[in-house]
Amino acid sequence: MTARYALLALGIAGLSMAGIFYSFAHAPVVTMVAYRMLFAAALMVPVALVARSTGAPQTTARFTRADLWVTAGAGLLFALDLVVWASSLKFTTVASAALFVSTHPIFVALLAWLLFRERPTPLIAAGIAIGIVGISIVAWQDVRLSGRALIGDGLALLAAFAETGYLLCGRSVRQRIDAPRYALGVYASCAAFVCAIALGSGAGFSISRHDVLLAIGLAVVATVLGHTLVSQSLGYMPAAVVAVSFLAQPLMAAVFSVIFLAQMIPLTTALGGIIALAGIGVVAYANERRPAEPLEM
Repeated sequence: MTARYALLALGIAGLSMAGIFYSFAHAPVVTMVAYRMLFAAALMVPVALVARSTGAPQTTARFTRADLWVTAGAGLLFALDLVVWASSLKFTTVASAALFVSTHPIFVALLAWLLFRERPTPLIAAGIAIGIVGISIVAWQDVRLSGRALIGDGLALLAAFAETGYLLCGRSVRQRIDAPRYALGVYASCAAFVCAIALGSGAGFSISRHDVLLAIGLAVVATVLGHTLVSQSLGYMPAAVVAVSFLAQPLMAAVFSVIFLAQMIPLTTALGGIIALAGIGVVAYANERRPAEPLEM
């Protein structure tokens, strides 16, 4: 069990490093995301083959046509999530961007209410209220520092909304398909969509050796170790534990931004972040304790 928690912690730490890699890059955001996902998809091929060789039921189940459409949809939403969130770093700090994108449990609860008539429990409603208060404090502080920061916060919130859809897409497919093959499908479709955006926007694929190394770091650390390890942990750990563990991501991202980027965090932002994370934690925990299918990546 200790090893499993260590792998989950490694995955969260990997996710938390994404903003650092993007901050050091010089290539357009879309170009960096395209290379990141191309490398990540390539790295997942041997992982998926090894998983399939075990012969476990989930590793031999075939993708249905519906599964393929859902996986492609998850890839599109993941592409939007990555591009929009990376773009937010041009306007706001890594810590703020990481905090706002971590609000996806609130969106999950709200969408479940609006689309599936799953009325929020009093605990979830309280968590949403606390979370909104916290992110409002952070947004207010960001506006005081720079009007541009509010644009970045808004983009990170939009990324959280896309991430919500991406997570919801995985619910049905991951009941039957193992994490490595599902991740490969999502990463490959995500790469295709981002490459199309890069071509359509004129960003292109010209990139320096420096940025290639950063893209490889994003693929290995933030994607294969980050997203894939966290997704894999949902197969053998309580979903509520994994959901709440996501709260460590903005905290780690804040620490990394201080160490690597010297982005100091104002006291008001830290206070708002703590309040927001408390609310998000309540919502995430209460969501996953419900008698429903767990959300998987």
